[in-house]
Amino acid sequence: MRIDILNIMSKFISIFFIFAISISLLSPLPAAAETTDEGILRIKIQILQLQIEILKAQIALLSKGIQIARAVPATTPVSGKKNCAQLEISWGSVQRATGYKLYRNGTALYEGKARSFVDSGLVLGEKYRYVVYGLYNGEQGEPSEVQEITAPDVCPPKIPSLNFKAKPCGGQITITWTPDIKVTVYELFRGNRKIYSGPLTRFIDSGLKPHQTYEYKIRAGNQGGWSDFSTPASFQASGLCAPSIPEVSYVIPEASQEGILSAELRSSPVNNIRVRSESTNQSVMAFNVKAWYSDITITKVDLFFDSRPWIYLDKIKIQYAGRTIAEEELDQESFSRLETEDIYQLRFGNLKAVVKDGSSGIFTVRVDAKEFQLAGSPYYITVFLKNNSIRGVDGAGIWQYAPKSGGGKEGSFVRTFRIE
Repeated sequence: MRIDILNIMSKFISIFFIFAISISLLSPLPAAAETTDEGILRIKIQILQLQIEILKAQIALLSKGIQIARAVPATTPVSGKKNCAQLEISWGSVQRATGYKLYRNGTALYEGKARSFVDSGLVLGEKYRYVVYGLYNGEQGEPSEVQEITAPDVCPPKIPSLNFKAKPCGGQITITWTPDIKVTVYELFRGNRKIYSGPLTRFIDSGLKPHQTYEYKIRAGNQGGWSDFSTPASFQASGLCAPSIPEVSYVIPEASQEGILSAELRSSPVNNIRVRSESTNQSVMAFNVKAWYSDITITKVDLFFDSRPWIYLDKIKIQYAGRTIAEEELDQESFSRLETEDIYQLRFGNLKAVVKDGSSGIFTVRVDAKEFQLAGSPYYITVFLKNNSIRGVDGAGIWQYAPKSGGGKEGSFVRTFRIE
């Protein structure tokens, strides 16, 4: 309850005034009044005692009222809701727009060319209103429809911590990270490339270059959104494994003889095939290899490109008879640039694809496109074989090569595909 301090003080002054009058009544009487009746004096004394008790009660009440007034808070307590919610806002493209501007509850949040924005620091469970404008050389166009979105009622998870362990050999790294029961999915990146997405807390990164150092980062997600990325951490892949007994023997039997290796380009896939963003295992070239007079084991295939495939592609694979026999995760170090031409060579070595005497086998080149492509697509990439791009060993232990003619960018073993 509130106590009116001024009212209490006025009462205090009134009581004090009565107290003063009462004291004056008790002052020594003149000699002429000494004959006053003793009963009247006793009544005065009782009145004085009563006034003193009233004064004590008023002083106690005054003291209590001051304490209560000081205990009342001056402002309303701040809400205990957490400002940790997160919303990812995205919108469609607008024709001829040079950029976009996003507002939340009338306040500008983002301006730029991207068509998505992560809004963080929101109150759990609160509703927010978003609207986006197309920009035309800095001028705002018509607004989108207002979207009212409720923020999640849980916070995004904490940032995981990465741990590394090199496998004994073979260019592999075992990566683990701290588990969290609040996490539903983890995303692990090598450099800027996502290599794992899922609920597990362990991943073996294989197919790496021995002794090369790689950089990793990770983030965790749940229904409340994504954590920040962990601080990038580097680790070195394991070295080469000691050579093992080869599956293919090059010991020359007494009855063995030299073979002949030939190749021809298949009509399917056709030229100018489309490879879309995020597509995987898409065929861009196929060639038929045939062995004569001896079984021939194909051990090497060289592919050549007229541009920088690592900018647009994540992986290139070689399949033989429908089975993947080699796979390369692409970066700039995967290729060798020919000094005399603006051509980039990708070598698949250590193959063990056996083509039987008198029969043939189909080799297919397949690609995985990057998730996001650069502006200006479609982009055309040409892949081709040079003479002697295919190498094999026959039953006599002699190296055989194909194609013997028709190789090169302007030759017969060429396919162009476009990235969209």
